[in-house]
Amino acid sequence: MKESLHTFWTLLQTSIVSFGNYRITILNVLLIAPVLFLDVFLVRLFLRIAHRRKLQEKNYYKTVSRIFKGIVHFLAFVGVMLILGVKLNNITDFISAVLNFKIFTIAGTSISLITIIVMVIIVYISVKIAKVVQNYFNNTVFPRFKIDEGVRSSLSKLIGYSIIAIGVLIALQGVGIKLSALTVFAGVLGVGIGFGMQNITANFVSGVAILFERPIKEGDMVRLKNMIGRVQKIRLRATVIQTIYNEHLIVPNSEFVNSIVENMSYGDLKLRISVKVGVAYGSDPLKVRDLLLESARDTDKILNYPEPVVYLNEFGNSSLNFELLAWVASPGEKFQATSDLHFTILRKFEENGIVIPFPQTDVWIKEMPS
Repeated sequence: MKESLHTFWTLLQTSIVSFGNYRITILNVLLIAPVLFLDVFLVRLFLRIAHRRKLQEKNYYKTVSRIFKGIVHFLAFVGVMLILGVKLNNITDFISAVLNFKIFTIAGTSISLITIIVMVIIVYISVKIAKVVQNYFNNTVFPRFKIDEGVRSSLSKLIGYSIIAIGVLIALQGVGIKLSALTVFAGVLGVGIGFGMQNITANFVSGVAILFERPIKEGDMVRLKNMIGRVQKIRLRATVIQTIYNEHLIVPNSEFVNSIVENMSYGDLKLRISVKVGVAYGSDPLKVRDLLLESARDTDKILNYPEPVVYLNEFGNSSLNFELLAWVASPGEKFQATSDLHFTILRKFEENGIVIPFPQTDVWIKEMPS
């Protein structure tokens, strides 16, 4: 029995990790867990009592809440230190040992917790600086030079990515990682990219090409295969498109480079719409032409210039087939304008006795069967 207890006690004294002269055992972990649980329990209990008594509406609630949480967390911290055997006057030494604990090594440089914290802080600051610079260019510089909105978006993204990339390089150099020492790692990563990340790399390169060449830009109305929608955001890997049915599609950038994309907003925003209609034989074709042109002029979203035109395309099996070509101001008005024009044409034809025939076939029987 004594031997079993001795073995169990020895197991509890087994070291899990060491920070300088300090070590954490299994027993320390088992004792720390209740302290942390009590810390969380007291904070949640305070919040629950405050919610029941509606203390959130009081002016002093935030101050009292912060003071209470600070006291509870401080006591929990002191309890953990005592369990680990750290004296209060040696807490700074213990924290320094934890922060300088070597986690792994990259290119001959030891990476510790303080190293990671410094890198994260530098990258975080670079991201914030990138946002500030982007906002400055978007709100001050670009409007002054009257730069197109699509070009603004591309330049803004390039500026932001460049600042973040510089921040990452500064972070690596700041913690002692030499870029020249990463050449082997970069080569291995390149092989991995070549075999396992071909699609991601292709989409990334396509995203850069889109930002520079600008075959599409944010706000454009595009048709890709059977999908029609407006470009909302162009990112380095994929583009977000909002369809006419308010669906949001994430399209890989390589689709815009390797496929035929119809950009309805490229250059001139005006878009021509086509309405085909057949009328019964015997109808006055000149009157039909005038009614179609009048319908275009009476539809709100149809432009008067360029002027709409009407063509008599063919003599069909059951009808005279006309085509009305008209213009709208932007691709976003295409569908509503087409629908309104259809309604106007139906009303005009009905008022003037113009018939849109059903397909019909005449069958001649030369001899009835016996």
